[in-house]
Amino acid sequence: MAIGLLLGDALLHVLPHALEAGNPAESALLAAAFGIVILIAIESALRGLRPSTSGVLPAARMAVVGDLVHHAIDGVILAGAFAAGPAAGYAALLAIAIHEVPREMSGAGALVALGYTPGRAFVLSVGVALAVPATTLLVQALSLSSQSISTVSAFAAGTIMYVALANLLPAAWPLSNGTRRYAPALGAMAGLTFMAWLARIEHHH
Repeated sequence: MAIGLLLGDALLHVLPHALEAGNPAESALLAAAFGIVILIAIESALRGLRPSTSGVLPAARMAVVGDLVHHAIDGVILAGAFAAGPAAGYAALLAIAIHEVPREMSGAGALVALGYTPGRAFVLSVGVALAVPATTLLVQALSLSSQSISTVSAFAAGTIMYVALANLLPAAWPLSNGTRRYAPALGAMAGLTFMAWLARIEHHH
């Protein structure tokens, strides 16, 4: 389900925010592609390091990196919304809270499945979530333009899609055999459907 939640988050929440901010679609998609390329480079560097003996898969570390980037972008979006006015800011805060709760629960479960202990997964999830207020304050201090916010949001969408399809999905295949061979597809569909429902709620408020 985590795969579907991440894909839905990238395609139905983060990327639409990037397109609404005013940049041309080509620029937004190029930024998303650049986000994918950057995570490929990061994963290449991580794979070149000494192998872990803790049982934590490389995909788990990439999931944490992707989550950190995602939370940072939420902070950028939140800062941009508050810049437009208090009402827009609080609406964005509510929307972020609505889509983050199920995503974080699923993300923590994915970290445990990829080798982290439940306690460690919880600490990492809480730690990276602090990127939201930190980035919000930073963006307000820097006064980024709407075009800059759009570019950064599209970049984040690319990183989220990479984590879902290049890290979590390959890690799910070894666990999917016999009667569970369709579990990744069904889980992804369930997560994507749920995020589509949340996106409809956001657009109606």
